[in-house]
Amino acid sequence: MSEKTADKSRNPIGWGYHEDRLTEAERTPLIQAMQAFLGGEDWQPRAAPAVDDIPLAEARIATPKSLADIVASDHETRLLHAVGRSFRDLAGLRSGAEIAAPDAVARPQNQHQLVDVLAWASDAGYAIVPFGGGSSVVGGVNPEGLERWPGVVTVDMAGLDRVHEIDTRDRVVHAQGGIFGPALDAALKPEGLAVRHYPQSYFHSTLGGWVVTRGAGHFSTLHAKIEDRVQALSVLLPDGRNVTTRALPASSVGIDPNRLWCGSEGALGIVTDVRLRVVSDPAHKDGVSVAFDDFESALEATRAIVQAGIWPAQMRVLDPFEHLISTAMSGRMGEGALMILGFEGERPVDHQKAAALEVAQAHGGTPRPRSDESSGDWRDTFFRQPYLRDALMDYAVIADTFETAVPWSRVPAFYHAVRDATQQAVENICGNGGVTCRVTHAYPDGVALYFSFYGRGDHDALVEQWHQIKTAASDAVMAGGGTISHHHAMGRDHKPWAKQELPDAFRGAIRGAKAEVDPNGQMNPGLWFAD
Repeated sequence: MSEKTADKSRNPIGWGYHEDRLTEAERTPLIQAMQAFLGGEDWQPRAAPAVDDIPLAEARIATPKSLADIVASDHETRLLHAVGRSFRDLAGLRSGAEIAAPDAVARPQNQHQLVDVLAWASDAGYAIVPFGGGSSVVGGVNPEGLERWPGVVTVDMAGLDRVHEIDTRDRVVHAQGGIFGPALDAALKPEGLAVRHYPQSYFHSTLGGWVVTRGAGHFSTLHAKIEDRVQALSVLLPDGRNVTTRALPASSVGIDPNRLWCGSEGALGIVTDVRLRVVSDPAHKDGVSVAFDDFESALEATRAIVQAGIWPAQMRVLDPFEHLISTAMSGRMGEGALMILGFEGERPVDHQKAAALEVAQAHGGTPRPRSDESSGDWRDTFFRQPYLRDALMDYAVIADTFETAVPWSRVPAFYHAVRDATQQAVENICGNGGVTCRVTHAYPDGVALYFSFYGRGDHDALVEQWHQIKTAASDAVMAGGGTISHHHAMGRDHKPWAKQELPDAFRGAIRGAKAEVDPNGQMNPGLWFAD
């Protein structure tokens, strides 16, 4: 059974859609550039295995006849829902090891069917794993370590994708949690509204997924984190109770109930409906890039711009290594750090642009003419980058990312400490390689730093080698006082470090909340507050 969206089919062993994989014309310069960067002459590819050749644990449950139309347990469907789309996930599919997979996958098409699915799974004592677009990169949807449960049912929410209401006066859209980003924007566009929330998984993630992972999007400065845009939620609990919060602009009545489910990753019920604050579709847009000699100067300019309240809609800063990599495939070799600014709004943005440029120049920045900027390189490759990673995996290249946030008072020392620790780990494990960094989001009190690392590994040990690098990087992030995740969420991969970040009393309080909304502990068991 193939998963299809419009005229495209989802790739069970890679990122995104089969039809969007790199062409040979794209693969060749990529491999040549990375070979020059990482060295080595004998780069022999090893393609991912065929879907049918990937071993899955045997399915343990039978589907009742009443649900046969919406529950599947064939090999490809179980495989597609067995893992997210992290490097660890996809390298694991190539390892030859048996993959932990759901015993069945339910695809409800309406609220009534969802209630029936949860009733069946709850009564039978099965673990229940909610599934949005499946783009998690932290083990958020992987049914791992659930052997003690008599079965695991993954609930794919893509069928609950309707827009209930668009309130143009309040600028709020009420939609079901299974709607994907492009479909939500398409519904808003005739009303002159937009989400302007573009995670890299925009084409492969859902509104509910954004909420339960506390995701962040680009072109959304001041509206970066999705939890700040949630006006109200509806959540279905495994015992059939439906919890709906009141739609309000603000309230001081106790703890905000919406925040209980923002970041819950499906462990406290299934988010079925979201009332989301949206923005006007911008009538005016402009952009510019600014070159800096070094990353430190660019960081200082970033801090000064946001603390001045200028707030570009898009603000990305590439360190020299990231700038070099982002331009390598275009035939130009970027030098120094690069700031990429985007401005948009209902009214002209010339004043904002001029103010930001004035601040940037005062910190040593040099504006680039649009024809000479490399922001176009970034836009062209942003949504394609995971496909590049998949192609590199054929050649045993370990290419992955991690992101964090830290107060300005710890920058740039934090950047250097984390980058150096990760670089050392890459060199120890791969012989050589590189680490790059970019700013993805900036705040008056701090900044989100997004690191990437590259190294050539061993086809037969990619997961183990990745894990060693990931551990070194995560240890450095925690030692420096950063968060283990600014917008990728917790999942199972971040559990050891999340325990350090979150106070014991808070984790205990969350366990108390889980005992109320999920007394049998069936919803996505094993996340960070489980013990």
